[in-house]
Amino acid sequence: MGDYCIILRKKTAKAGGISVYAMNLARRLGKVKFSPQEKVSYFFWQFIVIPLWLIKSNCEVYHPAGLIEGVVLPILKPRAKKYITVHDLIPLKRKRSGIPGIIERAVVRLALLSVRMYDRIYAVSHLTKIDLVRRGIPEDKIKVIYQGIDEKFLSPVKGKSGETFNVGYISRMEGYKRHELLFDLFLDYRNPNARLYLGGSGELFDRIKEKAAKDMRVRVLGFVPDDKIVEFYDNLDVYVHPSKYEGWGLPIIEAMARGKPVIVFEDSEIPREVRGRCIVIRPSNLPRVLEELEKNRKLLRKLSIRARRLAMIILKKGRLPPKA
Repeated sequence: MGDYCIILRKKTAKAGGISVYAMNLARRLGKVKFSPQEKVSYFFWQFIVIPLWLIKSNCEVYHPAGLIEGVVLPILKPRAKKYITVHDLIPLKRKRSGIPGIIERAVVRLALLSVRMYDRIYAVSHLTKIDLVRRGIPEDKIKVIYQGIDEKFLSPVKGKSGETFNVGYISRMEGYKRHELLFDLFLDYRNPNARLYLGGSGELFDRIKEKAAKDMRVRVLGFVPDDKIVEFYDNLDVYVHPSKYEGWGLPIIEAMARGKPVIVFEDSEIPREVRGRCIVIRPSNLPRVLEELEKNRKLLRKLSIRARRLAMIILKKGRLPPKA
């Protein structure tokens, strides 16, 4: 059997869910090879580095870990066995402004032309599958396989230290992730014993950190390293995920696996497999819901047990792509 080669831009948890997915896939398969990583820019990597690597390589299976990772593969390796995983089409939904947004959408549309030439297309949720079908991808080529989580999230849950009521959110700091909305709503929750922990980095980090300075209850942590991520969740009482769009919602599943009730907003576009296991509320109701959960510790414990059980159900239904 030949090599199973994963095409991935950045092999680090800081790069987001696609990188985490690729690492889990590599552990599942046992022996894989990775493409060269992006060091200069996406365009240099995709149209110079990857073509040169593909010309020299001879893998039995090529598997881009994300949609825009797989643009040139079908052209340069038309006869090779090709799988691709699509996490979301959010760039076509959020409509980022300016030249960066135009370029981002153009790359995704180019990738959607390329994806038609793949032997297998894995979507991480039914929502992503629906989005692909709406854009002309044959439904019979798409298989839904939920994105798994690292085994460390399934270890015994440690009790939270301290007496504060801790709310948390971890995600890249971009506009559609709505950190600022969560911050503004938390300001209306006037419990002096409450804390809001915001994990993540990104283009809005400095702006969010500046806003957080207005309320001493808010902690902006920056990027949370992989060896601290379980501790981040275990320190919370409730996890709130205000993001407008998600292709899957990996942090939601991670938080649930650590026994944390998860709150999402009713105007969010989150896959039904995940959304249906969360507490769904109107954004304006967040202060009241947090107050109720803080006062009713018995209900909070019940929801915590339920969250971990529901996470296990989701993870049992989904699995990583099978070995070739």
